[in-house]
Amino acid sequence: MKNDYIKLIKKFILISLPLIAMCLFAYLFPMGYMTTEYVLWTEEKDYVNQWQNDTQILDTLIVGDSRAKSSIIPEELHDSIYNIGIGGSTPIEMYYAVKNFIAVNGAPKRVFIIFAPYHFINMDNWNQTIYNNYLKPAEQAEVVGEAIKTGNKVVCYKGWLTDAVSYRLRLPSKYLAQEYEGRFIKLKEENQKKYDSIRADRGYCEFGTDPGSDAENYEVHCEAFDPLEIVLTYYDKLLSLLTENGVEVRVFQAPFNQSSAEQVAPELLNGYSDYLKGQMKKYPEIIFETEIPVYDNRYFGDGNHLNREGARKYTKELKEKLEEEGFEW
Repeated sequence: MKNDYIKLIKKFILISLPLIAMCLFAYLFPMGYMTTEYVLWTEEKDYVNQWQNDTQILDTLIVGDSRAKSSIIPEELHDSIYNIGIGGSTPIEMYYAVKNFIAVNGAPKRVFIIFAPYHFINMDNWNQTIYNNYLKPAEQAEVVGEAIKTGNKVVCYKGWLTDAVSYRLRLPSKYLAQEYEGRFIKLKEENQKKYDSIRADRGYCEFGTDPGSDAENYEVHCEAFDPLEIVLTYYDKLLSLLTENGVEVRVFQAPFNQSSAEQVAPELLNGYSDYLKGQMKKYPEIIFETEIPVYDNRYFGDGNHLNREGARKYTKELKEKLEEEGFEW
Protein backbone atom coordinates (compact mmCIF):
# COMPACT_ATOMS: atom_id res chain seq x y z
CA MET A 1 0.00 0.00 0.00
CA LYS A 2 2.82 2.38 0.86
CA ASN A 3 4.46 1.76 -2.50
CA ASP A 4 1.17 2.55 -4.22
CA TYR A 5 1.03 5.95 -2.50
CA ILE A 6 4.63 6.67 -3.49
CA LYS A 7 3.88 5.78 -7.10
CA LEU A 8 0.80 7.99 -7.05
CA ILE A 9 2.77 10.93 -5.67
CA LYS A 10 5.48 10.44 -8.30
CA LYS A 11 2.87 10.40 -11.07
CA PHE A 12 1.27 13.55 -9.68
CA ILE A 13 4.66 15.31 -9.63
CA LEU A 14 5.42 14.22 -13.20
CA ILE A 15 2.03 15.41 -14.40
CA SER A 16 2.49 18.73 -12.55
CA LEU A 17 5.98 19.49 -13.87
CA PRO A 18 4.84 21.04 -17.17
CA LEU A 19 2.35 23.26 -15.31
CA ILE A 20 4.98 24.32 -12.79
CA ALA A 21 7.43 25.07 -15.60
CA MET A 22 4.85 27.24 -17.40
CA CYS A 23 4.04 29.15 -14.21
CA LEU A 24 7.73 29.73 -13.51
CA PHE A 25 8.30 31.01 -17.03
CA ALA A 26 5.36 33.41 -16.73
CA TYR A 27 6.71 34.65 -13.40
CA LEU A 28 10.37 34.98 -14.38
CA PHE A 29 10.19 36.41 -17.91
CA PRO A 30 7.23 38.82 -18.15
CA MET A 31 9.23 41.42 -20.08
CA GLY A 32 9.57 38.90 -22.87
CA TYR A 33 5.88 38.56 -23.64
CA MET A 34 3.79 41.16 -21.80
CA THR A 35 2.33 44.30 -23.40
CA THR A 36 3.50 47.91 -23.13
CA GLU A 37 1.01 48.53 -20.32
CA TYR A 38 2.90 46.03 -18.19
CA VAL A 39 6.13 47.92 -18.85
CA LEU A 40 4.59 51.16 -17.56
CA TRP A 41 3.25 49.51 -14.42
CA THR A 42 6.54 47.74 -13.78
CA GLU A 43 8.74 50.79 -14.26
CA GLU A 44 6.66 52.73 -11.76
CA LYS A 45 6.56 49.84 -9.29
CA ASP A 46 10.32 49.41 -9.53
CA TYR A 47 10.88 53.12 -8.92
CA VAL A 48 8.72 53.47 -5.81
CA ASN A 49 10.04 50.27 -4.24
CA GLN A 50 13.75 51.01 -4.73
CA TRP A 51 15.94 53.33 -2.73
CA GLN A 52 16.67 56.39 -4.86
CA ASN A 53 20.16 57.59 -4.03
CA ASP A 54 19.83 60.63 -6.31
CA THR A 55 18.33 63.04 -3.78
CA GLN A 56 17.36 65.55 -6.48
CA ILE A 57 14.78 63.11 -7.79
CA LEU A 58 13.24 62.68 -4.34
CA ASP A 59 11.95 66.23 -3.92
CA THR A 60 8.76 66.07 -5.98
CA LEU A 61 6.51 63.27 -7.19
CA ILE A 62 3.75 63.55 -9.79
CA VAL A 63 0.96 61.17 -8.80
CA GLY A 64 -2.11 60.11 -10.74
CA ASP A 65 -3.44 58.37 -13.84
CA SER A 66 -2.52 58.50 -17.52
CA ARG A 67 -3.38 62.20 -17.73
CA ALA A 68 -0.84 62.85 -14.98
CA LYS A 69 1.64 60.63 -16.80
CA SER A 70 1.21 62.39 -20.14
CA SER A 71 0.56 66.01 -19.14
CA ILE A 72 3.72 67.02 -17.26
CA ILE A 73 7.23 66.61 -18.65
CA PRO A 74 9.40 66.57 -15.51
CA GLU A 75 12.66 67.78 -17.05
CA GLU A 76 10.88 70.83 -18.51
CA LEU A 77 9.32 71.78 -15.17
CA HIS A 78 12.22 71.23 -12.73
CA ASP A 79 15.15 68.93 -12.15
CA SER A 80 13.75 67.51 -8.90
CA ILE A 81 10.65 65.73 -10.28
CA TYR A 82 9.70 62.15 -11.06
CA ASN A 83 6.34 61.12 -12.51
CA ILE A 84 4.92 57.95 -10.93
CA GLY A 85 1.48 58.17 -12.54
CA ILE A 86 0.08 54.98 -14.09
CA GLY A 87 -2.36 54.74 -16.97
CA GLY A 88 -5.80 53.72 -15.75
CA SER A 89 -4.92 53.96 -12.08
CA THR A 90 -7.19 55.35 -9.39
CA PRO A 91 -6.30 56.69 -5.93
CA ILE A 92 -6.21 53.03 -4.84
CA GLU A 93 -3.01 52.20 -6.69
CA MET A 94 -1.48 55.61 -6.03
CA TYR A 95 -2.09 55.35 -2.29
CA TYR A 96 0.01 52.19 -2.13
CA ALA A 97 2.62 53.62 -4.52
CA VAL A 98 3.17 56.63 -2.27
CA LYS A 99 3.03 54.52 0.88
CA ASN A 100 5.71 52.18 -0.47
CA PHE A 101 7.84 55.07 -1.67
CA ILE A 102 7.76 56.65 1.79
CA ALA A 103 8.59 53.32 3.43
CA VAL A 104 11.72 52.97 1.29
CA ASN A 105 12.85 56.55 0.71
CA GLY A 106 11.08 58.67 3.29
CA ALA A 107 8.51 61.33 2.45
CA PRO A 108 9.12 63.50 -0.62
CA LYS A 109 9.07 67.26 -0.15
CA ARG A 110 5.99 67.71 -2.33
CA VAL A 111 3.47 65.83 -4.46
CA PHE A 112 1.47 67.05 -7.45
CA ILE A 113 -1.76 65.09 -7.98
CA ILE A 114 -3.74 64.75 -11.20
CA PHE A 115 -6.69 62.41 -11.67
CA ALA A 116 -9.29 62.51 -14.41
CA PRO A 117 -12.81 63.00 -12.99
CA TYR A 118 -13.71 59.78 -14.81
CA HIS A 119 -11.43 57.73 -12.57
CA PHE A 120 -13.49 58.71 -9.55
CA ILE A 121 -16.56 57.31 -11.32
CA ASN A 122 -15.24 54.19 -13.01
CA MET A 123 -12.59 51.57 -12.18
CA ASP A 124 -12.34 50.27 -15.72
CA ASN A 125 -8.69 49.24 -15.33
CA TRP A 126 -8.85 47.23 -12.12
CA ASN A 127 -8.27 44.13 -14.24
CA GLN A 128 -4.87 45.60 -15.20
CA THR A 129 -4.02 46.05 -11.53
CA ILE A 130 -4.56 42.38 -10.76
CA TYR A 131 -3.29 41.11 -14.13
CA ASN A 132 0.02 42.91 -13.59
CA ASN A 133 0.15 41.82 -9.92
CA TYR A 134 0.79 45.43 -9.04
CA LEU A 135 -0.36 45.21 -5.44
CA LYS A 136 1.22 43.03 -2.80
CA PRO A 137 -1.09 40.27 -1.48
CA ALA A 138 -1.65 42.13 1.80
CA GLU A 139 -2.46 45.35 -0.09
CA GLN A 140 -4.90 43.57 -2.36
CA ALA A 141 -6.54 42.02 0.70
CA GLU A 142 -7.02 45.50 2.16
CA VAL A 143 -8.68 46.68 -1.05
CA VAL A 144 -10.96 43.64 -1.01
CA GLY A 145 -11.89 44.47 2.58
CA GLU A 146 -12.85 48.03 1.57
CA ALA A 147 -14.75 46.66 -1.42
CA ILE A 148 -16.77 44.39 0.83
CA LYS A 149 -17.58 47.32 3.13
CA THR A 150 -18.73 49.50 0.25
CA GLY A 151 -20.37 46.78 -1.84
CA ASN A 152 -18.01 47.39 -4.75
CA LYS A 153 -18.61 44.78 -7.46
CA VAL A 154 -15.64 45.81 -9.59
CA VAL A 155 -13.21 44.41 -7.03
CA CYS A 156 -15.46 41.76 -5.50
CA TYR A 157 -17.10 40.34 -8.62
CA LYS A 158 -18.20 36.74 -8.96
CA GLY A 159 -15.07 34.63 -9.15
CA TRP A 160 -12.68 37.32 -7.90
CA LEU A 161 -10.94 34.99 -5.45
CA THR A 162 -10.26 32.36 -8.10
CA ASP A 163 -8.87 35.05 -10.36
CA ALA A 164 -6.72 36.51 -7.60
CA VAL A 165 -5.09 33.14 -6.90
CA SER A 166 -4.70 32.36 -10.60
CA TYR A 167 -2.92 35.66 -11.26
CA ARG A 168 -0.63 35.22 -8.27
CA LEU A 169 0.35 31.73 -9.42
CA ARG A 170 0.71 32.92 -13.04
CA LEU A 171 -1.46 30.06 -14.24
CA PRO A 172 -1.52 29.36 -17.98
CA SER A 173 -5.26 30.02 -18.02
CA LYS A 174 -4.42 33.69 -17.42
CA TYR A 175 -1.10 34.18 -19.24
CA LEU A 176 -0.63 31.53 -21.93
CA ALA A 177 -2.59 33.47 -24.55
CA GLN A 178 -0.41 36.56 -23.97
CA GLU A 179 2.73 34.45 -23.96
CA TYR A 180 1.76 33.07 -27.35
CA GLU A 181 0.84 36.49 -28.71
CA GLY A 182 4.14 37.91 -27.47
CA ARG A 183 6.02 34.89 -28.86
CA PHE A 184 7.23 34.15 -25.32
CA ILE A 185 10.46 36.21 -25.37
CA LYS A 186 10.23 38.15 -28.62
CA LEU A 187 9.08 41.39 -26.93
CA LYS A 188 11.94 41.60 -24.44
CA GLU A 189 14.10 44.03 -26.40
CA GLU A 190 11.16 46.23 -27.37
CA ASN A 191 9.82 46.31 -23.81
CA GLN A 192 13.24 47.06 -22.35
CA LYS A 193 13.63 50.02 -24.70
CA LYS A 194 10.25 51.35 -23.57
CA TYR A 195 11.20 50.86 -19.92
CA ASP A 196 14.50 52.70 -20.43
CA SER A 197 12.74 55.49 -22.32
CA ILE A 198 10.27 56.10 -19.50
CA ARG A 199 13.05 56.04 -16.92
CA ALA A 200 15.10 58.51 -19.01
CA ASP A 201 12.06 60.84 -19.21
CA ARG A 202 11.64 60.57 -15.41
CA GLY A 203 8.33 58.79 -15.71
CA TYR A 204 6.79 60.88 -18.50
CA CYS A 205 5.07 58.92 -21.25
CA GLU A 206 2.87 59.79 -24.20
CA PHE A 207 -0.42 57.90 -24.45
CA GLY A 208 -1.73 59.59 -27.58
CA THR A 209 0.64 60.56 -30.36
CA ASP A 210 -1.67 61.99 -33.03
CA PRO A 211 -0.95 65.62 -34.08
CA GLY A 212 -4.37 66.64 -32.81
CA SER A 213 -7.62 64.90 -31.88
CA ASP A 214 -11.28 65.93 -31.83
CA ALA A 215 -12.34 62.60 -30.28
CA GLU A 216 -14.52 62.64 -27.16
CA ASN A 217 -12.95 61.96 -23.78
CA TYR A 218 -14.34 59.55 -21.19
CA GLU A 219 -16.18 62.26 -19.26
CA VAL A 220 -18.47 63.06 -22.20
CA HIS A 221 -20.20 59.73 -21.60
CA CYS A 222 -20.95 60.46 -17.93
CA GLU A 223 -24.21 62.19 -17.06
CA ALA A 224 -23.10 63.36 -13.62
CA PHE A 225 -20.31 63.09 -11.07
CA ASP A 226 -21.29 59.87 -9.34
CA PRO A 227 -18.09 58.68 -7.64
CA LEU A 228 -17.43 55.20 -6.29
CA GLU A 229 -17.23 55.09 -2.52
CA ILE A 230 -14.10 52.93 -2.51
CA VAL A 231 -12.29 55.45 -4.73
CA LEU A 232 -13.26 58.33 -2.44
CA THR A 233 -12.04 56.30 0.53
CA TYR A 234 -8.62 55.83 -1.04
CA TYR A 235 -8.38 59.40 -2.24
CA ASP A 236 -8.91 60.46 1.36
CA LYS A 237 -6.35 57.87 2.52
CA LEU A 238 -3.86 59.26 -0.01
CA LEU A 239 -4.34 62.86 1.09
CA SER A 240 -4.19 61.87 4.77
CA LEU A 241 -1.00 59.88 4.23
CA LEU A 242 0.68 62.83 2.55
CA THR A 243 -0.41 65.48 5.04
CA GLU A 244 0.48 63.29 8.02
CA ASN A 245 4.00 62.97 6.59
CA GLY A 246 4.35 66.73 6.16
CA VAL A 247 4.30 66.59 2.35
CA GLU A 248 3.37 69.74 0.45
CA VAL A 249 0.46 68.77 -1.80
CA ARG A 250 -1.09 70.47 -4.81
CA VAL A 251 -3.96 69.11 -6.88
CA PHE A 252 -3.99 70.06 -10.56
CA GLN A 253 -6.36 69.33 -13.45
CA ALA A 254 -5.29 68.01 -16.84
CA PRO A 255 -6.94 69.79 -19.80
CA PHE A 256 -9.95 68.69 -21.83
CA ASN A 257 -9.83 69.07 -25.59
CA GLN A 258 -12.21 71.60 -27.11
CA SER A 259 -14.48 68.91 -28.58
CA SER A 260 -15.06 67.27 -25.20
CA ALA A 261 -15.43 70.54 -23.28
CA GLU A 262 -18.32 71.49 -25.55
CA GLN A 263 -20.18 68.24 -24.84
CA VAL A 264 -19.44 67.26 -21.25
CA ALA A 265 -22.41 67.47 -18.89
CA PRO A 266 -22.41 70.54 -16.58
CA GLU A 267 -23.66 68.26 -13.81
CA LEU A 268 -20.40 66.30 -13.96
CA LEU A 269 -18.20 69.39 -13.87
CA ASN A 270 -20.19 71.02 -11.08
CA GLY A 271 -20.31 67.83 -9.03
CA TYR A 272 -16.57 67.29 -9.41
CA SER A 273 -15.83 70.90 -8.49
CA ASP A 274 -18.11 70.69 -5.43
CA TYR A 275 -16.36 67.51 -4.29
CA LEU A 276 -12.94 69.16 -4.53
CA LYS A 277 -14.19 72.21 -2.67
CA GLY A 278 -15.32 69.88 0.10
CA GLN A 279 -11.83 68.40 0.20
CA MET A 280 -10.39 71.90 0.42
CA LYS A 281 -12.26 72.42 3.67
CA LYS A 282 -11.11 69.08 5.03
CA TYR A 283 -7.49 69.65 4.00
CA PRO A 284 -6.87 73.41 4.21
CA GLU A 285 -3.12 72.86 3.89
CA ILE A 286 -3.56 71.44 0.38
CA ILE A 287 -3.93 73.71 -2.65
CA PHE A 288 -6.67 72.47 -4.98
CA GLU A 289 -7.20 73.57 -8.56
CA THR A 290 -10.88 72.98 -9.35
CA GLU A 291 -11.22 74.44 -12.85
CA ILE A 292 -10.40 72.13 -15.75
CA PRO A 293 -8.43 73.91 -18.51
CA VAL A 294 -9.55 73.58 -22.12
CA TYR A 295 -6.98 73.29 -24.91
CA ASP A 296 -7.38 73.35 -28.65
CA ASN A 297 -7.78 69.89 -30.22
CA ARG A 298 -4.36 70.14 -31.87
CA TYR A 299 -2.66 69.64 -28.52
CA PHE A 300 -4.17 66.17 -28.03
CA GLY A 301 -2.80 62.83 -29.14
CA ASP A 302 -6.21 61.23 -28.59
CA GLY A 303 -9.47 62.27 -26.96
CA ASN A 304 -8.12 61.95 -23.43
CA HIS A 305 -4.41 62.73 -23.50
CA LEU A 306 -2.18 65.58 -24.48
CA ASN A 307 0.38 64.84 -27.15
CA ARG A 308 3.97 65.93 -26.55
CA GLU A 309 3.31 69.42 -27.90
CA GLY A 310 0.33 69.70 -25.56
CA ALA A 311 2.38 68.41 -22.63
CA ARG A 312 5.02 71.05 -23.33
CA LYS A 313 2.35 73.74 -23.37
CA TYR A 314 0.78 72.52 -20.12
CA THR A 315 4.17 72.12 -18.41
CA LYS A 316 5.25 75.60 -19.52
CA GLU A 317 2.02 77.19 -18.24
CA LEU A 318 2.28 75.30 -14.97
CA LYS A 319 5.86 76.48 -14.51
CA GLU A 320 4.87 80.08 -15.23
CA LYS A 321 1.97 79.85 -12.78
CA LEU A 322 4.20 78.54 -10.03
CA GLU A 323 6.82 81.23 -10.72
CA GLU A 324 4.15 83.95 -10.55
CA GLU A 325 3.12 82.61 -7.15
CA GLY A 326 6.72 82.79 -5.94
CA PHE A 327 6.80 79.02 -5.58
CA GLU A 328 10.02 77.73 -4.06
CA TRP A 329 11.36 74.36 -5.12
